[in-house]
Amino acid sequence: MQVILAESAGFCYGVKRAVELAQKTAEETKGCWMLGDLIHNAHVVEELRSAGIGKTEDPAALRHGDTVIIRSHGERRDVLEALAAKGVRMVDAACPNVTRIQKLAAKAGEEGRTFVLIGEARHPEVMAIASYCPGTVVLDGPEAAETWLREDPSRRDLPLTAAAQTTCIREIFETSLKILKKECTNVEFFDTICNATHKRQSEAAELASQVDVMVVVGDRKSANTKHLTEICSRQCPAVYQIERAEELKRDFLTGCSVAGLTAGASTPAGIIKEVYTTMSEEIKTMEPTEESFEEMLEKSFKTL
Repeated sequence: MQVILAESAGFCYGVKRAVELAQKTAEETKGCWMLGDLIHNAHVVEELRSAGIGKTEDPAALRHGDTVIIRSHGERRDVLEALAAKGVRMVDAACPNVTRIQKLAAKAGEEGRTFVLIGEARHPEVMAIASYCPGTVVLDGPEAAETWLREDPSRRDLPLTAAAQTTCIREIFETSLKILKKECTNVEFFDTICNATHKRQSEAAELASQVDVMVVVGDRKSANTKHLTEICSRQCPAVYQIERAEELKRDFLTGCSVAGLTAGASTPAGIIKEVYTTMSEEIKTMEPTEESFEEMLEKSFKTL
């Protein structure tokens, strides 16, 4: 029995950049803040708070002269403008891929186009992007796209600019886009799914198809972790999504020949290692020890 770890499991570039920027800011500035969770991982957020970074969900709580770190998912345009007017110093830890989509949304608005974003409406990244173009339409998949067009046939003639949340499952984006391109007369689109996200999803799908049990490690708030779990569940009958090693069920590897392990883009290497070690130790306890020739001979005599 063996455990196979996905090659790209763990921090992506955007998350790594955000955490390092926050740590550097904490060292240089006393009393800095993060507005919401810097990344979707409670363990990392707690470590940053221990390093002296306060956390608030309320922009109004920040005062002139305060330093605030903008989370990796980005922030709403109106919030950033209000903080700037108040004299709050902002350290932008937003992922460059998210910033790119914000600019696409703003450009669409300036050109009088309707911005269509395929993603999860209540996710912080999506809410931030939508704020850059009034009237942004957020659709969570192909069924939502069909419904939106059916509700008002005149929407088929609108000039549309389509993009995706960075962590969107590629199949969902491409299927939704196919409907928009088929039904609408004026659609421009941008493939804004993060390359690191797509690589992780592809690796997870391939690995899950080859194993008996698949473990996905990541925060439950993490969209990319949730999507990895969904993708693995299509390929493997037994999939566990956990945040820490303690959540692994007892004897979860019973009857398993090969187990797979992957992790969301905001999962620290230390937690991944912890889970890998626990899985490896579980395998050791399950594997029978080889009997010596003398022991087998003794048993055969007893049987006779």
